[in-house]
Amino acid sequence: MLHIRWTSLLFCLALSLSGVQARTAKRSDVYIAGFFPYGDGVENSYTGRGVMPSVKLALGHVNEHPRILTNYRLHMWWNDTQCNAAVGVKSFFDMMHSGPNKVMLFGAACTHVTDPIAKASKHWHLTQLSYADTHPMFTKDAFPNFFRVVPSENAFNAPRLALLREFNWTRVGTVYQNEPRYSLPHNHMVADLDSMELEVVETQSFVNDVAESLKKLREKDVRIILGNFNEHFARKVFCEAYKLEMFGRSYQWLIMATYSTDWWNVTQDSECTVEQIAIALEGAILVDLLPLSTSGDITVAGITADEYLVEYDRLRGSEYSRFHGYTYDGIWAAALAIQYVAEKRDDMLTRFDYRVKDWENIFLEALRNTSFEGVTGPVRFYNNERKANILINQFQLGQMEKIGEYHSQQDHLDMTLGKPVRWVGKTPPKDRTLIYIEHSQVNPTIYIVSASASVIGVIIATVFLAFNIKYRNQRYIKMSSPHLNNLIIVGCMLTYLSIIFLGLDTTLSSVAAFPYICTARAWILMAGFSLAFGAMFSKTWRVHSIFTDLKLNKKVIKDYQLFMVVGVLLFIDIAIITTWQIADPFYRETKQLEPKHHENIEDVLVIPENEYCQSEHMTIFVSIIYAYKGLLLVFGAFLAWETRHVSIPALNDSKHIGFSVYNVFITCIAGAAISLVLSDRKDLVFVLLSFFIIFSCGT
Repeated sequence: MLHIRWTSLLFCLALSLSGVQARTAKRSDVYIAGFFPYGDGVENSYTGRGVMPSVKLALGHVNEHPRILTNYRLHMWWNDTQCNAAVGVKSFFDMMHSGPNKVMLFGAACTHVTDPIAKASKHWHLTQLSYADTHPMFTKDAFPNFFRVVPSENAFNAPRLALLREFNWTRVGTVYQNEPRYSLPHNHMVADLDSMELEVVETQSFVNDVAESLKKLREKDVRIILGNFNEHFARKVFCEAYKLEMFGRSYQWLIMATYSTDWWNVTQDSECTVEQIAIALEGAILVDLLPLSTSGDITVAGITADEYLVEYDRLRGSEYSRFHGYTYDGIWAAALAIQYVAEKRDDMLTRFDYRVKDWENIFLEALRNTSFEGVTGPVRFYNNERKANILINQFQLGQMEKIGEYHSQQDHLDMTLGKPVRWVGKTPPKDRTLIYIEHSQVNPTIYIVSASASVIGVIIATVFLAFNIKYRNQRYIKMSSPHLNNLIIVGCMLTYLSIIFLGLDTTLSSVAAFPYICTARAWILMAGFSLAFGAMFSKTWRVHSIFTDLKLNKKVIKDYQLFMVVGVLLFIDIAIITTWQIADPFYRETKQLEPKHHENIEDVLVIPENEYCQSEHMTIFVSIIYAYKGLLLVFGAFLAWETRHVSIPALNDSKHIGFSVYNVFITCIAGAAISLVLSDRKDLVFVLLSFFIIFSCGT
C-alpha cells in the first residue's frame, strides 16, 4: 500500500507540473480523486493504463487554458483499485482521511469497485463522475450523486430501435445473457419495443446453454434478432447460429457489442472455427462506443478530435483503452463543473469540506448544467447519463466496418458516415416469412376449353333432340323409343351443363354466390344422371325382361312403363336433394394445402387454398347418394352383361344401349374414386371429370 501511495503522490506531482507556466504559482490547488485499475496482472488494468495518457493530456490542457479555472490548478490524486472492491473502498477512505480534500470523485472502471464507492460517496456528499463504467444499474434514482461521461448499456437500445425503423422491421425476437448488465437494458428495450407497437415474437435468456434459446427463436420464425451478451457468449451464440443455419439472407442480428478488436478470432471457448463464426456473423450489425467524434468540430480545449488523437498516440506507447476519449472529456467535465462552482462561490472553493450538503447541491447543479463539445462529441448530462454518439458497425467480408452513427441528443441515425450497408441477399432481410394465401382455381385455359366442349355438346344434343322430335315417326327412330331417347338427350344436356358449374368458384363469381353454385351442381348433375342413365337403364331392363321371358308373345312393356321407372328415379333424387338443402344447406369451406416457397421472391411462403362445397352432415347425404346410384349402376351393368348377346330386330338400339351402360358404369366409378382421392388437385380432378362426362354422354 505504501508503494501505491508513493506512486499516487508522484503521479499527482507530475500531472500538476505538466504544462504549468510560471504565472500558475499564484493559483490555488484543487484536487479530484481518481480510481483506476492499473497494476500488472490486475483485471481490466489495460483500461487504467490506457486512459492515463488522456488524464495527463486533459489536466495539462485544462491548466493551460486561458479562461478555465484561471485562479486554480487542477490536480488528480489517484489510487490503483486493482479492480477489487475491498481495495477500492480502502483507497476511497484513505483519500478521504489523508492529503488535501478532493472536491469530486473520478471513476471507477470496474463495476464491483464503482458500486461501493458510489454508495459511500452519497454519505460524504460527494459527486462522482465515471469515465468507463457502463453498467445500467447506476441510475439517477438509485445513485443520485453518480454521473458518467461514458454512455451506459441502456444507450445502445435507441440506435437499434432506430435501425428497426430505418429498415421497416416490425417483428423481432430477443436473446440475452441472464446477468443484470444485460438483462436490465434488455428489459428497457422490450418496454420501448412495446411502446413502438412492434411485435416481440419471442424473448429468450440463457445462463450457459445458448443452443436451446436459439432453437426456440428459430421455431417461432424470428428473423430479426436483438442480442445482449458479452464477448465470450457472442462467440458461442454465433457458433450455434452457424450450426442452426440462423444466418445469411434470411436473418439479421443487431448486437450490443462493446467487445475487443477481432473478438471473433478467439476460438478457445468455442466449438466452431474462426471461419464458421465469421460465416454466421456476416451481415450482423453491432452497436458500439464511438471512440472519437468524427464531426471535426473544435472542442472546448481548442483542438479537434484528430489533433487530440495525435497527442494521445504520442504519449500512450503500447497501452490503449477504448475509453481514452471519454476519460479526456470526463476531466474536462469535472473542470467545467469546478469552474461553475468557482463562479458561484469563489471565496469558499478552497475551503471545500466533506459531508456538507450545500457543497453537494452546488456540484450536482454544476454537473447538470455542464455542456460542451468534447473529443467524443457533445457532452451533456440527462438524468445524470451521457447521451453520446453511438458507432454502428457491420461485419462485412470478415472485417468489422463502420456503416453509420447514431446521434443520441438528436435521436438521429446517420447511415452516410461509413461504408454502405452490405446485405447477404439482394435486399434487407424480411422480418418474417411472408405468407401469401393463393386461392386455387381451375386453370382458366382448362376451364375455357372444357366449358367450350360442354357448350358444343349441348348444341349437338339440341340438334339431335330436334332431329329426334321431327323424325320420331320414321321407322328406325320409332323402333328405338324416341321419347326415351329424348330423355337421354335432355339428361346429357344437363350433364354437359354441370361441367360449367363444376369449374365455377368465387374467383369467377363471389363468396356469397358460392353456396348457390354448390346447389346448382348437385341438382343439375343428379337430374342429368337420372334422366340419361335412368332412360338407358329402363331400356336395358326391357330387353332383359323380354330375353328372359319364355312367353315372349305374352309380355309387352310399354314406353310409359319405362317413363315411370325414370320418374321414380327422378323423384328419389328430388327427395334426397330437397331434404339435404332444407335440413343441411351448403356453405363454402376452405382448406389450406402444403405451403411452398415462392419461385421468384425470397422469404415468401405460398399457401394454396382450395374451396369446397360443404355441409354439416354432408358425409351422410353423399353416402346415401353413392349407395343409391351405385346400386343402380351395378344393376344396370348386370342387365347389360346379361343381354350382351341379345339381338332383337324390333329394338334396333339394344346393343348400343348396353355399350353405353358399360361406359357410364366405368366412368362413374372412376369419377367418384378420383373426386375422393384427388380432391385437393383441382385441375386434375376437373379435367378428368369433364372428360368422363363428355365421354359418357358422347357415347
